[in-house]
Amino acid sequence: MDNDERLRDERLCVFLIDDDASVRDSLSLLLGIRGYATRVFDSADAFLHAAGEGGDAWAGCVLTDIRMPGLSGLDLQRVAAENGMPLPFVVMSAHGDAAAARQAFRQAAIDFLEKPFDDADLFAAIEQAFGRERQRLAAVRREHTVSGRLAALTEREREVCDLMVQGLSNHEIAARLGISHRTAQVHRGRVMQKMDAGSLAALIAACREG
Repeated sequence: MDNDERLRDERLCVFLIDDDASVRDSLSLLLGIRGYATRVFDSADAFLHAAGEGGDAWAGCVLTDIRMPGLSGLDLQRVAAENGMPLPFVVMSAHGDAAAARQAFRQAAIDFLEKPFDDADLFAAIEQAFGRERQRLAAVRREHTVSGRLAALTEREREVCDLMVQGLSNHEIAARLGISHRTAQVHRGRVMQKMDAGSLAALIAACREG
């Protein structure tokens, strides 16, 4: 992805957390020049406070130092997971701590960067994290789309849809619901159209997502 594409990806942001002001300034400048949107915090607690006031809509990745006053970067990673925050983490440290690196990866960190690190390694880790986020956001959009389509079905169409997913034929659906075979066919066609399903298999897959 080039800079222009990244700039168009407005929702994705790097949430940078480091207690060292010089590190925050240099990294935010570097990331900004590269085309990344950033939000900067001087502690894990400050990040969590901000997340509590709107973090549900955040997308991107967390780039955090490990050793900080208050909550460490690893503590933050654990708390975020416990609270269902889906943002992927890139962890960095000035101390080559193998145990900390193992813990970070056990907690599903994208990468562990030892300071000083190459810019290329940082950008690669962020792009990997953003790739995971794009997949998550695409899944959320699919879920919302399916939910909206299901909500658009009438009560009868939803009944027919449920029976279709169970594998019932038109004759069986008609008998189950006390309607004519022709009416069952009409409802079936409307369900397929409203759900934008080209096949029964596609309908079943969509309903499972919804």
